[in-house]
Amino acid sequence: MTEENSMEVSGAVAGEAWINDVDPGCLLRMSRGFSCLFWSMPLLAAVHAGFWIVQLPLRWVLGAWLACFLPLVCGLWMLRADETPPRNWESSLRSASRWVLIAICLCPFLVWWKASPLNFYFAGNAAAYLLAMIILLTQLNRLAGAFATGLGDVPLRRESRAGWIMVVWLSVCTIGALVWLFHRSGILDAGASTVLAQLSELPHEARTLFLLPYAMTAYVMWRAKETGFRRASAPAP
Repeated sequence: MTEENSMEVSGAVAGEAWINDVDPGCLLRMSRGFSCLFWSMPLLAAVHAGFWIVQLPLRWVLGAWLACFLPLVCGLWMLRADETPPRNWESSLRSASRWVLIAICLCPFLVWWKASPLNFYFAGNAAAYLLAMIILLTQLNRLAGAFATGLGDVPLRRESRAGWIMVVWLSVCTIGALVWLFHRSGILDAGASTVLAQLSELPHEARTLFLLPYAMTAYVMWRAKETGFRRASAPAP
């Protein structure tokens, strides 16, 4: 037996202990929390894609963007475990909550940068927002992995691990593809102002790549939600 398989077996045993002791009502509430996290993904993806092409007053765009974080905040609030939490649960939940707060604070800068693409201060904070969202999506996948450990669900834990790896990989590939395209077209040699102007006017195909990490995370949140609902509604042995 490999070390990885041994860790999965031990995690499954620990998960069985947690799922046998947890109150079904608490498990149902946590499953609803993952449902909120799931619905926040298409909302954030839609507002992310739409704000590049829809011409609306900044206050409307910013209001819509902040409103899309509400299901995410609600979901994390519902994921608080009233009883003994699964292994790594508390640290994963605190980390996800921290990055949600950081993303909300940085979110306005992306909107302001779109309105003033040559402002380096706005551009730097907009880049920090995108980085915070990448980290947040990885933390949400890791949170689903901690939930899977508590349930003793090895397939869900593997999917959550694949989820955060794919979020990082897709993000790195997207950035690498943009750098390569800008280098081939000579934009990188034209100066920072030209680069910022081009980034604010990305074609539709390039913007679509930014939505893939949301889709991967939404799938993992859906799996965690469905698994939790099935366990909560299962008859007692």
